Amino acid sequence: MKSLFKYLMMIIMVIGCSNNDENPTQEVPKNLVIISYSPLAAMAGDEITFVGQNIDVSKEYTILFNGIASTEVQNFPTEIKAIIPTDATTGEIVIKYDGKSLNVGELEIIEEPQLIITSFSPTTAFTGDEVTFVGENIDPAITYLVSFNGIEGETTNVTETEIVAIVPQGATSGEITISYEDSTISAGTIEITDELDKLYGYLPIEGADCEVLKIHNLNINTGALSDEVALLHNQSCYSYLSSNFYREANIFVHSFTTRYAQGLPFGKACVIYNLTTGARGGWTLSDGADYDGNILAAHNNKIYYLYRYYDSIDDIYEIRSTSINNSNNSTLYEFPTDFIYDIGHSGFLPSTNELVFFTKNESDQPIFMKLNIETSILINTNISDTYSSIFITKTERIFGVKSLGGDEHEIVEIDKNSGNILSVLASVSIREIKNLDYSLSSNRIYALLEQDYNDDQYLYVLNLNDGTSTITPLEGQSNHKDFYGIYLNN
Repeated sequence: MKSLFKYLMMIIMVIGCSNNDENPTQEVPKNLVIISYSPLAAMAGDEITFVGQNIDVSKEYTILFNGIASTEVQNFPTEIKAIIPTDATTGEIVIKYDGKSLNVGELEIIEEPQLIITSFSPTTAFTGDEVTFVGENIDPAITYLVSFNGIEGETTNVTETEIVAIVPQGATSGEITISYEDSTISAGTIEITDELDKLYGYLPIEGADCEVLKIHNLNINTGALSDEVALLHNQSCYSYLSSNFYREANIFVHSFTTRYAQGLPFGKACVIYNLTTGARGGWTLSDGADYDGNILAAHNNKIYYLYRYYDSIDDIYEIRSTSINNSNNSTLYEFPTDFIYDIGHSGFLPSTNELVFFTKNESDQPIFMKLNIETSILINTNISDTYSSIFITKTERIFGVKSLGGDEHEIVEIDKNSGNILSVLASVSIREIKNLDYSLSSNRIYALLEQDYNDDQYLYVLNLNDGTSTITPLEGQSNHKDFYGIYLNN
């Protein structure tokens, strides 16, 4: 029996040894090793790269950023890449695989830079004005939507330091918000001033003296041509004289020289257009002996104009009025026969029923003249300055242009009683200021500027609330002759 037992034990040992030779011990999988990672600080949505050893490209690695798992992980033989999840915060990075957890290190989550607006100007604006926002963390590649009290404006320019937007039509005073991507910030509050006036321009077409004269709406901020309002004049004529906008009746008045038949002398005629009714009319101001016909003012359904003719001995000057409705005229004042003043710069003061003229005598002495249309009394006063253009507002403020020589001019306010300067409002460096106008609703002066040597024209706007001004080139000059003037309807 003992021999049998020993025999069996030997067999078992042999079998056991044989099995060990055929199934050696299996190799244990190597652990993941992370050598480095970058960046060490990043924003949500950025990619982070882990460089390491023993990476199995077929294995699933879960990467946690302070406990928040990335949903975008890619394996490569020597790298693992992951996108930092949206809700990640600063903290530990842990890689999990095969039931194991590997603490890699810390990652600082950087918040996305917030747009900061440090200032904007102007703080009081009109629809159509540009508002410039100065700030930090502005990205020119991002679309910024600027809203003025809920009305979205047009963003015209974005740099690393500025956002520029136009105040839209319909905007009112209130909060400005700037929206971009998924964020909206408040930039502050702005006061929007309503511009109630409309801007018009006389536009001679195709180089004619006044054969075709049209009235156009203009963009009140840029002077750009808009729609055609009316055909004012389309007859053959010798020369353009003067224009006026009779605001009380919403009527354009235009005077010109004309000739009824070949060989006859040139007379003076007037044409009007009523913007309210659309009616167009005209009549003769004077016969062929008349050398003038400038419109001086319009008030209370009457047009006041200069009548100058030659009686074979002297030039005779008269101030006449004519009714807008029936063209009946009468002489208000006849100047002495030696009168030779130019009285083109004129206007009307309703409170005193006076026509006013800014002129100078034969000795170049500046003169301020007032003619009472009821009494025909004329008062002359010596003044200190000569004005190349004036404009009288509804509230009887008088604005004028004083030439300083060359291209330099001053826009001034004039005392309606004395004719002298009350204050200097602005300085303008331009060849000629052709005419002034004023918006009562927005307290802005408008002017048409021109360079004589190249016929370039500009729309000048002076904000009397804060003293700021803009000069905008008028475009399209190759398609039409220059404007004769701009006018506001308030």
